[in-house]
Amino acid sequence: MLDSIIICNDLYDQLSPNITFGDSVYLVSWIDKRGLFPAIYCARVLPDGSVIETNGFRINDDSTNQISPVSSFDGNNFFVVWVGFDGNGFGVFGKRISVSGAILDSFPIVITYSVEAKYNPAMAYGGGNYMSIWDDARLSGTDYDEWAARISTEGILIDTAGIAVDTSPGYQFTPSVSFLPPYFFAVWTDDQSSEADLVGKRISLSGDVVDSVAIPISSAAGQQFNPSILRGIDKYCVAWSDGRLGYENSDIYATFVDTAGAVVEEEKISDTVNKEMSLTVNPNPFSTTTQIVISLSGKAQRMQGTGKNGGQIDLNIYGIQGNLVKSFSLFTPHSSLITTVFWDGTDNLGNEVPSGIYFSVFKDGGIHIEKKILLIK
Repeated sequence: MLDSIIICNDLYDQLSPNITFGDSVYLVSWIDKRGLFPAIYCARVLPDGSVIETNGFRINDDSTNQISPVSSFDGNNFFVVWVGFDGNGFGVFGKRISVSGAILDSFPIVITYSVEAKYNPAMAYGGGNYMSIWDDARLSGTDYDEWAARISTEGILIDTAGIAVDTSPGYQFTPSVSFLPPYFFAVWTDDQSSEADLVGKRISLSGDVVDSVAIPISSAAGQQFNPSILRGIDKYCVAWSDGRLGYENSDIYATFVDTAGAVVEEEKISDTVNKEMSLTVNPNPFSTTTQIVISLSGKAQRMQGTGKNGGQIDLNIYGIQGNLVKSFSLFTPHSSLITTVFWDGTDNLGNEVPSGIYFSVFKDGGIHIEKKILLIK
């Protein structure tokens, strides 16, 4: 971690951040609760971490509830989309924002609106237009399907009735979309079976759904959910949370999909940390001494000397710049694991360290658990 950048620290809650890069500036959007109702705020951030609009600017009035902001960039402007509900209905709305931070639309662009619920919009730009896709209950009032629409760079809604991407029985939810010529490719979770699977469909630049039957991305045992898709040079990368080893121990998996819809390969990219392994610090913040406790599963408690994964077991304290401050030995001469240590705010040389943010880091081979510690003197 190079630094910790404060984009907004207003008194009230800031939730669900989203970020898009375009023309040498990032646009960060989020839900902000400082007003009458949750509203969408944005701020621009330069690549060096400088925040241009400290605490952000509101892009729409706060007279209705607004959630789930997402954004995309068309080469000239950003387009921020969100879900709004006003007590009478649900809608997907958007506004364009220039790279200079100007809000280009006086009133929100209405992408869809009706009494039926709508959630989880996703956005992409490609081929001259934006594509937005979202969860929509318009057909049954209860089951969510995937609907989409194209919007021009001038903010004109092209598909006024929407595009029915997937209206299969059951629930389809949490979509993500990207563009790689010649198609947009949208992925989402589908629960037609007893266990949620990951599927997708291609959408042409003219708004036609290319695949009549959804392309299976992952149908492994357990739940596959919260997909995210990004374009590469010649294929898409899809990543998701995967509960094939148990929902409580979900991992992150990824795969590549080419523009023909063929799944190229699948790979597990994170190991599950046993939920019975945790790191607690008390008191935190502290001023003189704090207790660091490693809670271990029965399997971990049987470790003898070399660590669960054959590597060294360490508990270290690091400064905010990543510098090693303090190291603790976790083994007695009999190789029994010590699960509690005390830190008195000194470094390995016995010198007192200044007030600030530190990190306690537990490492067992490939497992890495950390906890932030605040020292106040």
